[in-house]
Amino acid sequence: MPSPSSPPSRVSSDSGSSSRRAFLAAAGTALASGLAGCSSLRQFRSPDGTDWSASVPEPSVLSPPATTDGVVAVIGHRDGDIDEGRVVAFDRESGERLWDIDFGRPTGLLADGGSVYAGERLGSGRGRIYAFDAADGNQRWSQTVGNIGSAMAIAGDTLYAANGTLAALATDDGAVRWEQSAVDGVGFTVVVAPQDQLFADERAVYYGDDEGVFAMAPEDGSLRWAWRPDRWGWADVGPIPAGDSVYAGGGGDIAMLDAADGSLRWRTSFGAGAQVVGVHERGSTVLVAEGTDEPPSDTFGTLYELAVRDGSERYEVRFDSPVERTASTDEAFVVGTRAGRIRWSRGASFFHPFETTLSADGYLLGAAGTQAFAQTVEGTLWALSPDS
Repeated sequence: MPSPSSPPSRVSSDSGSSSRRAFLAAAGTALASGLAGCSSLRQFRSPDGTDWSASVPEPSVLSPPATTDGVVAVIGHRDGDIDEGRVVAFDRESGERLWDIDFGRPTGLLADGGSVYAGERLGSGRGRIYAFDAADGNQRWSQTVGNIGSAMAIAGDTLYAANGTLAALATDDGAVRWEQSAVDGVGFTVVVAPQDQLFADERAVYYGDDEGVFAMAPEDGSLRWAWRPDRWGWADVGPIPAGDSVYAGGGGDIAMLDAADGSLRWRTSFGAGAQVVGVHERGSTVLVAEGTDEPPSDTFGTLYELAVRDGSERYEVRFDSPVERTASTDEAFVVGTRAGRIRWSRGASFFHPFETTLSADGYLLGAAGTQAFAQTVEGTLWALSPDS
């Protein structure tokens, strides 16, 4: 059963890798440098494609806006204090603020199946997971786990939370089904973006780190298979299950594995200084976004279109700054560069994309359908659509 805890406080609805780690540094620098003045000016410069915008908490964790059942939620800190967290939810179409919840130090965010899940850091490497009703913010349950809950994934009726351990919780009442501190030497440490190291489907729970990719059994967390390659950086993207395959990006490489046993199907490298930051499979095509920002290479970003069958390149689109954010839905792959350029793609070579540009020092990117949501370090949430 869920562990007892004091409920977070509700606020009136009228209240207002290296590159990814650099985002947090930039966010802190922006706040410390007193950029509130120029950010207030920027809020009046609506990007092309704006549906609506709203004032939101400044992001203190790398959890992007999350959506479920017509609701978009964001997490961050309030009053300049990273130990004071807040979750805010909006109607996805109208931008109406639905509810706010205050709690302790935020660690992660996930939305699925009509619920919004938020992580709160406790002492001694432990955390608390809250489940809120997406429509009205009512707390459904809370549960304490042996990790800080910065990475979360859902498959069926199970919520998985990681960063220190890997725990499986029942989505209906938060009961802990099992918790593993380590599996075959894997310690479940999350150091990059929360959504990029932990995924799950009905077959397995997938986790990636600097050793490779691992698949755990949903029923007890035991190891199903492991892929430990040579010359592998940190798993910056994935493992992402897609059909009978699993994609993982480490450093400048993208690998396609067999979902049943973890065997390598193909592996494609994008060269020195590259960092894969997003992947999206569509039919016979897989789109891969990367950023390059190291000598002897120049500073730029690329969206590659590869063949699913063998990873060979079909087409590429070049950006003048590294790609640092991506969001993937059934309808589109949304790519964001360091310079704030955001592009929608269904396939680089056969779709005329819509693009817009944010005037912000840093942002997190989420999406639902064809709509994208950018949460900036200045504390603005932009809802953007290609049709607006």
